Amino acid sequence: MTTNPTPRPVRATGARDAHGHILDGEGGALFVHVHREAGLAHRHYVLRPWQVRVLSVVTSRVMLLVYLMAILLWGWMASQAAQVPFLKFELTRLEADALRLDSLSATLTALQSRYDQVQRMLGAASAQQASNAARDSATPTTTTPASPPVRPTPR
Repeated sequence: MTTNPTPRPVRATGARDAHGHILDGEGGALFVHVHREAGLAHRHYVLRPWQVRVLSVVTSRVMLLVYLMAILLWGWMASQAAQVPFLKFELTRLEADALRLDSLSATLTALQSRYDQVQRMLGAASAQQASNAARDSATPTTTTPASPPVRPTPR
């Protein structure tokens, strides 16, 4: 009289399922016996049904995709966080440049106002107008008339 040692019948639908799904939670406890290749050392582990269910969820394809996405997102966040010191340094440098440009702009404005004052005092504006008038009189005022546009003849 042969008895089935498993509590449920095993249905083999292919080579992969020939011995049943090993991480099936309803199959009872899972006994793991580990042997060394050389020597007599061995270990024996017993996983309870709830541990088998947890193991099957943790090693499922969906969870492996979740792990992969988490690793990729963590890598992206780590790269962004690594850029922070460089960006702070760049911001400090740009603020110093902006401060320097503001001081140069204020100095340029002050110098321009002094130059305008000196021009007014020396009458350079009238001299500039005289030089503009001389330049205008030196250029010929006669211009050649433009040729009339060519119109196509009707056929």
